[in-house]
Amino acid sequence: MPKVNLDDFTIVSYDILSGFDSNGDLLFEAEELTDVTISNAEETTDITGKLGRILMRLKRNKSTTVSGTNGLLVGGLLATQVGDEISKGTYNVRYRDVITVNSDTAVTTYKAEGTAGAEIEAVYVRVDGASTNIIDCKKLTQVAETPATGQFQYTPDSKTLTFFADDIEDGTQILVYYDVAVDGYSIANRSDQYSDTVECTLDVTCQDTCNNRFHGQFLFRRADFSGAFDLTGGTDPTTHPFEFTTLPDVCNENDDLWDFYIFGEYATE
Repeated sequence: MPKVNLDDFTIVSYDILSGFDSNGDLLFEAEELTDVTISNAEETTDITGKLGRILMRLKRNKSTTVSGTNGLLVGGLLATQVGDEISKGTYNVRYRDVITVNSDTAVTTYKAEGTAGAEIEAVYVRVDGASTNIIDCKKLTQVAETPATGQFQYTPDSKTLTFFADDIEDGTQILVYYDVAVDGYSIANRSDQYSDTVECTLDVTCQDTCNNRFHGQFLFRRADFSGAFDLTGGTDPTTHPFEFTTLPDVCNENDDLWDFYIFGEYATE
């Protein structure tokens, strides 16, 4: 069993942050923690006497805030931050399609979903086959019947756009936006729902001055997640920031903001 040294040790890695709902069901695991900060605070009020001497101090409002970053996005953590549950199903997503017209027709890459005869709101004809400035593009609208000039008809089963004869020169590129049905997952950030309070564990690896390694785990019985966070991207990949404030578990008469367990091995029997 590894030696546990409580006098001279450090935390060498923050391994995994796990979240659980009130039934103990797993909500998320953040396994690529790049940084974690556990901020502990308390307020003090000085009781003073003559000449401003501090006679005693009253302490109150003890609090803990945990913040950090996971190197990868975690769906369950994101759902906790916006106060939603992950849903699985079939959804319509908007697709950008650039296709070429030949013989007064063009074929979309995918089948457009929507009201029959109005699946595609508009087609934008690129000027000189290259311009992407919408103000410079010629806009064509969809009709259910045979198209006239400036119009088009769409047949979903064959994914075919049909234009008025000679309305668009062969080889011209057109820009089309339409909805496509996909099987996937959904997380909704609703305006009337807020971040959740869940139970969290934070597993860490500890090491003492003699290079003995052992385990540690922070238990946050009530982690009130903040719904204020940024998802940024660009040159660097998007990371997942998080922050929560720990609350006492008054319903179970437990006033602990967190417990820190330090131990050698997990029991095998």
